[in-house]
Amino acid sequence: MEKTKFVIEEDNRTLKIERIFQVPQSQLWKAYTEKEMFEKWFAPEGWEVKTTKFEFVNGGENIYVMTCVDKNQGEWFGKSSAGKMVFRDINPVSSFGYTDYFLDEDENVNESLPASSSSIELCLLEDGSTLLRVNTSYQTAAELKQVIEMGMKEGYAATLDKLEALITV
Repeated sequence: MEKTKFVIEEDNRTLKIERIFQVPQSQLWKAYTEKEMFEKWFAPEGWEVKTTKFEFVNGGENIYVMTCVDKNQGEWFGKSSAGKMVFRDINPVSSFGYTDYFLDEDENVNESLPASSSSIELCLLEDGSTLLRVNTSYQTAAELKQVIEMGMKEGYAATLDKLEALITV
């Protein structure tokens, strides 16, 4: 059984992602909101992430660059992908939202790739674990299809695997 659950909503432009982590809500919150923690997990295995800006406040930005450092990943080795999150609706320890943009090598928004709007909810469960619920929406169904074809589901699941390994040590 997959640890990460993906469901495409009826609008065909929203992807709902859920996963349970066996850690308190506050621990998962820190992984998203503290630069040092974020840089340890926010990329699939074999990739590293560095932030050039990290301001976790409403209207603040997180500019990040993911680079493949695993020679076994063939043509991906040495390639980078950059993005920018603009944060909103921060409700400490339980939820926040952000708009995510692909960036070019000069940290300008790459208009040829779709931006997304995401909400993150961290729900404390009765057993002390935390349900991560992510809703990510695109302007059109075609944009969601495009990022899924680019490997979004596989990359996101692998990234959450990395997060789980980090915070459940």
